Amino acid sequence: MQMILNTTGLALKVEKGVFLVSTGDERRLISPESLHSIAITSPCLLSSAAIELAADAGIPIYFYDDTGDARSCLRSPYFDSLATLRRKQVYFSDDLAGSCWVLEQFRHKTQHQLQNLTYLQDRRGSQEGALQTAILALQEGLLTLNTHQQIPSSTWSAGLMGWEGSQARAYWQAVAAALPAAWTFKSRTRRPAQDAFNALLNYFYGFLYGIVEQGIFAAGLDPHLGILHVDDYDRPTLSYDLIEAFRPWVDRFILELVLSDQVEQGYFEPRSSGIFLNSNGKRFLIPQFNEWMKQAVRWQERQMSREAQIFRAAAMLAKHIQETVQRPDPAAAP
Repeated sequence: MQMILNTTGLALKVEKGVFLVSTGDERRLISPESLHSIAITSPCLLSSAAIELAADAGIPIYFYDDTGDARSCLRSPYFDSLATLRRKQVYFSDDLAGSCWVLEQFRHKTQHQLQNLTYLQDRRGSQEGALQTAILALQEGLLTLNTHQQIPSSTWSAGLMGWEGSQARAYWQAVAAALPAAWTFKSRTRRPAQDAFNALLNYFYGFLYGIVEQGIFAAGLDPHLGILHVDDYDRPTLSYDLIEAFRPWVDRFILELVLSDQVEQGYFEPRSSGIFLNSNGKRFLIPQFNEWMKQAVRWQERQMSREAQIFRAAAMLAKHIQETVQRPDPAAAP
């Protein structure tokens, strides 16, 4: 599970070899064996012993800002990747095989978006026509995706991002039109959101990034060696590539909550620059999201939790790189 520290003034320490979470007179002991990560969303106190215990147990500590973006992370300094895999990853990111893998992520993303639009069709009958138009637009876009099968370059990246932008506009316009009046929005807005629905998207995309990055580390890959997002300096760009296939899972999570009236407007607060999820909203929704990610789904002929599916996708990428990239042994050169 994920330990979430979302109350200002909480203290995380160690007692008898396990984590101690305390605030005032309340105390709770948590075994490191039960955790896969720690998420900190409010100012709190971390002891050096707690940080060392997390590192020894391979538990990353993520610090999230108000928009749900992971701003920093503490983890063990020991990177389990083999150097040979990381070298192959560099070659893969500059090879046609790398661009083909990126196209496959967008193909999966579109398929998941189509599932979401079909889900809305079944529940928002008054918008069936607009939703069907969007479905056809996304399906037509899929037919042109293979035209971007080229060796990675700045021109290739720009063209593919243009394709993705066109798909996204069709998708989000249909989603916004199908939402109840209190939740509709004019456009997709980020950092900060300008409405409650986008605030939810931004916040939980941030949490999804954390899961994707954990999967990449577990697979022995370097999260900073991206393909499509290669120009984003000093950022986990491979996470940006791998997350694309799974973003619609967050969309579906939010759609189900909104359409079942589980999200209150009181979970948000306006600030000078936008709309943000407040502490009550985080307290209610973060556990819901973690449970959602643990639900088993069938994807790519495997039945397992959404979280496990992401870890498997990272592991399959590592295997694909190992099998695809064959570099000559420098020692064998004449």
